[in-house]
Amino acid sequence: MENPYGVFRDKRLLLVTVFALLGAASKMLGSALYGSRALFVDALTCVANISSLFIVIYYLSRAFKPPDADHPFGHVRLRYGGVVAILSIYMFVAGFSAATLYYSAHGYSVGEGSAYAAILGAFFYSIAIWLSRGLDESIRVYAGFTMSELVESAIVVPSAWLGYSKGYLYDLAGALAILVYLFYEAVETHHRLVRAIADTSPPPRVYEEVAREARLRGLVPVSLRLRMIDERLCSGDMVVRPRLGMAPDIADILADEVREELLRRGCDVVIHIDYSKPWRDLGEPSKSSAQK
Repeated sequence: MENPYGVFRDKRLLLVTVFALLGAASKMLGSALYGSRALFVDALTCVANISSLFIVIYYLSRAFKPPDADHPFGHVRLRYGGVVAILSIYMFVAGFSAATLYYSAHGYSVGEGSAYAAILGAFFYSIAIWLSRGLDESIRVYAGFTMSELVESAIVVPSAWLGYSKGYLYDLAGALAILVYLFYEAVETHHRLVRAIADTSPPPRVYEEVAREARLRGLVPVSLRLRMIDERLCSGDMVVRPRLGMAPDIADILADEVREELLRRGCDVVIHIDYSKPWRDLGEPSKSSAQK
């Protein structure tokens, strides 16, 4: 299967990795030096962020392997293995962070440099997010979690500064706010994942395009079922009847043309030809109940 996304030919993916590493290093070093628990939780999510990026890249490399005996329809959905890994890693970080904050409730000191480390990390992460635009969907899911690094930085900066100047409870409150936001992001990503793998029907315009390609060649659809296998590719099956008087071999050639054209548009449709009635006796094609 040809890679339709061009992910691995895009140098932006390398730059995303570099700037994400710089952002993570800034926050992790600041956490180690200045003792802010808010920055500590933020730094843990940075570790999760970097781990997730490499796992996403690994699954993308497998997703574009050609079909084989075990995967006759291709490996495209392996891309979502990266999304599952992201959820798992971030949930582990959330649990570890919760335990750390529990044992920190008795008190600790916060250094002045925590806020500056958070600002520097946010600067690098904002560049990584900007570079992620237009890349593969799983990379954009990763970018959604990376966006949380900016939100976390916006929380860390005032809470760490107040923790330094007024007392650790302000910093602890910021850490708890980051933890709550982390759980919220996980729930939202879970919903996106479920939608992606639920075999939902494509938009009505896709049905219209598929039926139009068949009609242009004298083949009238009598049934059509389509499903999205990811946000860009679809598959399904279609039963068509040829124009009255069309020879079977011509109908086969035209059906092959339709299939090839749809494949170029990212829709793999198996076409069956029904010769039982001429096309002029038929009404509109029926669609799957999912599309209705």
